Amino acid sequence: MNRLFCIAYRAIILTILIIFQLSAIPKLTVVMVIDQFAQHYMNRLGNNFNYAFKMLQEKGINYTNAHHCHGTPTTATGHNALNTGTLADKHGIILNGWKQKNGKKIRYDRDDSTQSLVFSDNGLQNYGNSAKKIKVKGLTDRFVSKSKKYKSFSLSHKSRAAIGMAGKSGKPIWFDENSGIFTTSKAFFKKMPKWVSDFNRKKDLKNKIKNKKWKLCYPAKSKYYKLKDINFHKNTNYKYAIFDETLILNDAIYTTTDFINKKVKTGEEKKESFDGFLKSPFANKYLLDLAKACIKKNLKKQDNMLLWVSLSPLDKLGHVYGPQSIEVIDMIYHLDKQIGHFYNYLKNKFGEQNILFVLTADHGVENLVEVSKKKGKKGYRIQADELIQEMNRHVKNKYNVEDLVVMFKTSQFYFDKNKFNLFSAKNKLKIIKDLKEIILSNKGVKKVWSYDELSNLKCKFNSSENFYKRQMYPKRSGDLICMPKKYCMFTTYTYGAGHRSAYGYNTNVPLIIYQKGKFENKKIDKKVWIPQLPVTIAKMLKLDSLPASEFSTLPL
Repeated sequence: MNRLFCIAYRAIILTILIIFQLSAIPKLTVVMVIDQFAQHYMNRLGNNFNYAFKMLQEKGINYTNAHHCHGTPTTATGHNALNTGTLADKHGIILNGWKQKNGKKIRYDRDDSTQSLVFSDNGLQNYGNSAKKIKVKGLTDRFVSKSKKYKSFSLSHKSRAAIGMAGKSGKPIWFDENSGIFTTSKAFFKKMPKWVSDFNRKKDLKNKIKNKKWKLCYPAKSKYYKLKDINFHKNTNYKYAIFDETLILNDAIYTTTDFINKKVKTGEEKKESFDGFLKSPFANKYLLDLAKACIKKNLKKQDNMLLWVSLSPLDKLGHVYGPQSIEVIDMIYHLDKQIGHFYNYLKNKFGEQNILFVLTADHGVENLVEVSKKKGKKGYRIQADELIQEMNRHVKNKYNVEDLVVMFKTSQFYFDKNKFNLFSAKNKLKIIKDLKEIILSNKGVKKVWSYDELSNLKCKFNSSENFYKRQMYPKRSGDLICMPKKYCMFTTYTYGAGHRSAYGYNTNVPLIIYQKGKFENKKIDKKVWIPQLPVTIAKMLKLDSLPASEFSTLPL
């Protein structure tokens, strides 16, 4: 009888422990965002992954058809969507930057008030960063308001990414390209966190990274690099391979255009820059090391943590070389291994069942236009600077007003409002009509809207037109908003790749959620939207719903 009682008692206790474990929130939630990591990389390289990406695809809930809802996907817009579960017409971050009413170009995260100054290695910078321009609260805000024991940090090479994930209540830390250290601002910390200063001092980037060589992840002649157009450097910004080269931090890497325009000469003395480092696998490892330090110093036994990690080098490299290049492909192989090592560190420290791990991206990327054309597609580079000159010539000749169009940003042309407002309502309509015709005369342009036209356009949610419409915000958006045709891009560069259109190669990104024993072993091909992710994480972490989000949770 006693034996039966003991067995029953143990079974009850075990059941209670299992129920408690299933109902408890994870000790650590990690949202790993790889900047410019398109789903087509997973499709193309999936059989070559051996570490994190393979493990997550096999063990996690893998959403193969996850999309951002943006007409012009950008870093700032994507990271804010990942945190707020909303689109730019609500959170306000339409692009990485825009033109203010006074005509000044601004970055969205720039705030030069004395309360937002950025820390340097020996004091304060003369500029500031904050989340002031973000209009709504998001997942991070909900998380840290739940309990004093709930901590959230967001780490990135880019301030606009770190701040977008942190929102107004989180703790963002980013890499300062001028000084080569990780930093933050007074908007988020009263003083520079000691653990960040200690990390910077210990790593001593300026001295320790010098003369390092980027070695291929696998043997050069192995199956991993037997891919079409992998050595196509003709229309990249740099017309040479940079792997297996010495990275000299005191050397700035100049673009081919700089040499063509004779801005610099080969062998000329160059200013200090961390450009080469930030386009290398070393930078990814550096940030993952910072993430480990963050966890060690800030996640105590009684705490829970939401940790955002956004890796930027793939984006910086991808713009130069394009997604089919050996440089980009090899960096992805390195990321597969590096994130695998990072995950194993977490697993050994906390146990898989105590970690909620998410892998995704802020946007994808399209092929070099020239590679698309090589494949028989009708691709065009639409040169925005040339269009501005043509539009201004037209307005000058017809209305005797100079320089009406003052700026192009991503997909938008901005007017000098003081000059434009001097025209009658009738002439305003004529000017808009004429300028739209000039833009549409370009073979690569599909549609052009004025701000008012797009604002009043009726369209279905999942239409490309709606993605452009939902990426508008009063007093921040341009006067003419443009949509290129597929395989075409608006640009101010002669070379390189981009991600500024609403086609699948730019909007479709990986999305995998994994927590052992809870969220695992599924493949979901149904189309889902990235703003559903923070809504879903909020539910997983037993938080209140996100105040501004209209999205439902993901299917699990």
